[in-house]
Parts: sequence; structure tokens; C-alpha cells
Amino acid sequence: MRRIVLISGRTCTGKSGLARRLQDEYGFRLFRTSDAVRTRAVSLGLPDDRATLQSLGDKLDSDTGHRWLLDQVLSDPNWSENDPVVVDNIRTSQQLESFRQQPGLAVTHVHLYASPKDELLKRFKVRNPALSDELLASAYEAADLLKQQADIESFRDDADVRINTARTDGRDTLVRVAARIGLLSASETRCVDVIVGGQYGSEGKGHVAAYIARDYDVLVRVGGPNAGHTVSSASGVYTYHQLPSGAKDTDAELLLGPGMTINIASLTREIEECGITSDRLFIDPQAMIIEETDISAEAKIVGTISSTGQGGGAAAARRITGRGDASTRLARDVFELQKYVGVAPRYRGSTASRLENAYRLGHSVLLEGTQGSGLSIFHGAYPYVTSRDTNVAGCLAEAGISPSRVRRILMVVRLTPIRVADPPGGTSGPLKHEVTFDIVAKGAGLDASEVLGHEKTSTTHRPRRVGWFEWESFRHACELNGPTDIVLTFADYVSVKNQSARRFDQLTPETIKFVEELERVAQAPVSLINTRFPREQNEDLDVRTIIDRRNWTTRRSEPKLILHN
Repeated sequence: MRRIVLISGRTCTGKSGLARRLQDEYGFRLFRTSDAVRTRAVSLGLPDDRATLQSLGDKLDSDTGHRWLLDQVLSDPNWSENDPVVVDNIRTSQQLESFRQQPGLAVTHVHLYASPKDELLKRFKVRNPALSDELLASAYEAADLLKQQADIESFRDDADVRINTARTDGRDTLVRVAARIGLLSASETRCVDVIVGGQYGSEGKGHVAAYIARDYDVLVRVGGPNAGHTVSSASGVYTYHQLPSGAKDTDAELLLGPGMTINIASLTREIEECGITSDRLFIDPQAMIIEETDISAEAKIVGTISSTGQGGGAAAARRITGRGDASTRLARDVFELQKYVGVAPRYRGSTASRLENAYRLGHSVLLEGTQGSGLSIFHGAYPYVTSRDTNVAGCLAEAGISPSRVRRILMVVRLTPIRVADPPGGTSGPLKHEVTFDIVAKGAGLDASEVLGHEKTSTTHRPRRVGWFEWESFRHACELNGPTDIVLTFADYVSVKNQSARRFDQLTPETIKFVEELERVAQAPVSLINTRFPREQNEDLDVRTIIDRRNWTTRRSEPKLILHN
């Protein structure tokens, strides 16, 4: 049935504001009764002053038995039968009744009033500041279209929603109306999948995230530019630092959450390189901006714990200590980001608003975490940690997503956990079973020089340290994240033969045993297995690098094909 919201109420009760918000935030088609009467007056060659329009409205009611408004709404050629409509406003009980009796309409009647009546006169005075106090009451009565007491009483008794707007503002009114007509999402709507790292970062999350991103309507990124996510796809090899992985290979909506730390120059360059348009990208107004002073402030820990030195940690700290400081900038304060953020509340980039819309429409959401569980500032080996909680709970908090929205949790691990190389005179943190890449490569049958060439950090391009799998740390990460699915990457580090595997049974016996043990320790299935990472632009590209064992699927609401030149 076609949904129609009818708004009634005296002048200055907030009818037009409610109608606009239903249009802007819930996609309602807006029909203004005053515009319809004015258009009719112009067609008849009549003036469009208030008195003439009121008289013409009375005549239309009389000539059509109060059906003209209904007929006009239903006959509009620009609207489909599936479009919800809000009518601002109805002024007689007979108009209302014509909608109520029309088959095929799901009518919700909202009646707004303001008590005491002095409140309406105050609002009218704001609209007409030149009016003297002596003329205010009479001018209001002349302007008010709802003149008959019988209509007022009828609207009061009939209304599905009746709101005293003297005790609520426009946004509160919208929430109450949206709840009544079923526009709010249920809290048990589970449509968010989360992908996180289960070790010390560089597990290959980005490549896996990009692989599954094509199935989602909305991609959300948290963290900052200190984490680089390298992706190999049909469009080539690319490293994402602040945009969600796979952003240029899908047309999904892209959200950067309020917990992010943003490097403006780096993000702008990434947007341009990926060809991202402003209609797809939404940056939360509360995301923190990294300044040059933040990068300078991190120089010390670059040499002690091998921080990436991108300024994210210093910016996160300054967000706390710099409250009330005029130099503290959020995304809403940056002119270059306005087309993604918006310029005033409610900002177009509000992650909460975009996600609420996705929940309501049943869209699928992928939240991409940053770094790895072992680098969590709360749960990692302090001080060899990053500046945020990298586990599921921290990622959800940064994005503004309730745990009740989560459907799947994918935790990514590799056979050989890594850390960045130790700085001179310091360390990047512990590895329980440290070895060399030469030993790893030799055991797997890989070219050691090729492995060493690839094993550099995505952001700072420093060499890495490597170790054998840490089962205790893996179980701890499972306890912190509660994964529904494990993702194994770098399967070719078990054996080079895995590079040619296209099915699970084609993996080497040793690899299959390792997968089975992962599942026992995690108490969760290994659903995705990455067999190799094509890394060179001129490499003979083989996009079949992931064995997909998922027993679940994700479907986009309106999947679209992305073509590459």
C-alpha cells in the first residue's frame, strides 16, 4: 500500500519543518497544499495574495466535496505508486476523511499543536518582526488556515500522532513521528560484518576486505593513515591508507567514522587516485585532523618502539588534552572536506545517520578494522602498541556501531606473524618464536629475495621481523574478538604449492592440518584462505587468490557492475 503522511495543525506549530525532515531524511515526496493552490490561482489568472488563495482553497473544497487535494496528490505524474508522500497540510476534516476512505492508501495523520497559545503568537512574531503587539493576535488569526473549531477538534480526536510542539523541537518531533510510522530500524537488525587483524598487523586484512567488499552496500573504515592496506584486484595493486579497502572496485557507499584520525593531504590524494566522488564518500564531522605538530611529536617514539610516525597517536591524545583549544580541528572545521562532511548539523557525513539509514533499508555493512589485536593499546604488550584499541569492540566504538548490529566477525591471521624491524637501540616489541624470512622462504620453497623484497611495511616501507605462529596469542585474540570466522592469509608461506590451489582439497596436507588446528583452537571455521599476493603492476594478474569456504553469503541491495578501463 502507498504510504501517505498527512500533517494538520495551526500556523506555526511546525508542520513545514516536519514535512521537510521527512523529505530530507526518509525520502518522502513532499506535497505542499499552499503550492497546489497557488499553481491553480496562476492558471486561472488570479493574484496569489493570502486572502485570494484562502478563498480559492474554500472554493475547491466546495466544488469537489473536499476531494481535490486527494485527487491532486494521486495524479501527480512525477511520483510512482511506491513513493511515500507527506502532505503539508490538510485543513478540513472532510479532506482528511477523503484520504481515509481511499482504497490502497496507508494513511498516518499527524496533528501538531502548541499549548499554551501564547507560544504560537511568539513564533508568529519571530516570522513577522514588524508586527506591533496590538496587531499580532488579529494578524495571526487572519493567517491561520485552520479556522473552524470543529475541524480542530476532529483532527485532535482522529490523529494517529498528536504532539505538543511547545514541549519538543523539530528533531524530537521527527523521531516520534518516524517511530509511529515504522521508519526506525529495530535494534536487533544484524547487518554489519567486521574484519579485524588477529596478530600484530600486516595480516593481509585489506586484500581480504577488498575481496568481500563487492558484496556490501556500505564500507566503513576506522583508524588512521598509520595503517596501509595493500590490495590486489582487477584494477591493479593499490595501498589504501584511509579509504576502505576496495573502494575503487565497487560503487558502495564509503564512511569514515568519527574515531578516525585524518591526514588531509594524504586523504585528498587517495580520493583523487581512486576516483571517488562526493556522492559516495561521507566523512564524519567529528573525525580528528592530524596536524604537522602531531607528526613532529611522534618523532621520539619512531626511534624507540618503531612507531610509523604518522601523527595519529599524537592527534588522538590531543583530542583529549586539546578540548576547548581553538587549534584543535575536526573534519567539520576543514574547508577542503566540506563536500564530504557537510557544513552544518545534521552533517551529511554523520556516520550515525548514514548507518541508521542502512539499517532501516536492510543494507549490508562491512566495517574494516586497523592493525591487529596484539597492537591494542589496552590488550597488547605495552608500550609496544598503537594508539587505539584494535579489537572488535574498539573498532565498533570508533565507527559508532552497536554490538547488537554485528552479524559476522572475521579475524585474519597469517602463519608467520610479523612486526616492523627494531629501531637502533630499541625494539618494536616481542615475537615469541622469531626466525628469519630466509628460513621461512626456504621451508616453503619460495624465493627468499622475493619474499624479503615484499616484506616491507605498507606505510613506512621498513623491513619486517618475522616469527612462527603464536598459538597462545591467537587464542587470546579469539577471546577478545569472538570471531565467527577465521581468515588465513599467506598460505604459500606454508608451501609454495598452495599458490596454485583453487580449492581447499588442493592445499598441501600440512596446510590442511594447520587449518584444522586453527579451527579447534578458535572454535570457529576457517572460511577464507588467501593463497598468494600478486604485488607487481606488471605481474600476470590472477585474481583467484582466495579460497572461499564460507557457509554464509552477503547480498547487496542493488548490485552494480564496475568496469575498468
